[in-house]
Amino acid sequence: MKQLLLLLIFLIAVPAAYAQPTAAPVLPIDPATHLVTYAGVVQMPEFIQDQLFTRACAWAAARYKQDRSVMQVQDKANGKIVIKGYTKALVNGRDCGPVAHTLSLTILGGSYRYEVTNFVNTHHTPTGEYGMGPFENEKPPLSLAYSDDATNALVQNNWNTLRTNTDADVKSMLAFLQAALANGTQDKTDF
Repeated sequence: MKQLLLLLIFLIAVPAAYAQPTAAPVLPIDPATHLVTYAGVVQMPEFIQDQLFTRACAWAAARYKQDRSVMQVQDKANGKIVIKGYTKALVNGRDCGPVAHTLSLTILGGSYRYEVTNFVNTHHTPTGEYGMGPFENEKPPLSLAYSDDATNALVQNNWNTLRTNTDADVKSMLAFLQAALANGTQDKTDF
């Protein structure tokens, strides 16, 4: 297992060895939960709750079309949608496994509240699951498996890059969500 992890890190890290180190991203941390959390309220007074809910469900179905089981809650009466999905942020052009997240939408009248949280990088293998772990960690747990500074620096750089790229993906996803609710456009990204 350790050899597989080292090989994965090496394949991802070789191009990174010649690049500048990636700084740790500044991610939004919820003060109550201490989790990386993107949250906000978007006012859309020109729409009623039913319109926004229908568009949000259509957006979710298009965005997460590869896995219909991501929709955990779809409560039209209370305007509540909960999705347990993932993004695939890349590091040096390579897939480092999915980054799971929970997206909660609450649609009330002419507005909606979003919250995206519970970010965890996992990668499934025949021998078990591994990955870089929860996004709240400044250092990935994987770095504890290696004692040499060079490998740890490469792991840290990949972790910073993965978190930075996921941050950009989430912000893009939220922009697509707002566009879908405003004018019915759909997210063209496959996840």
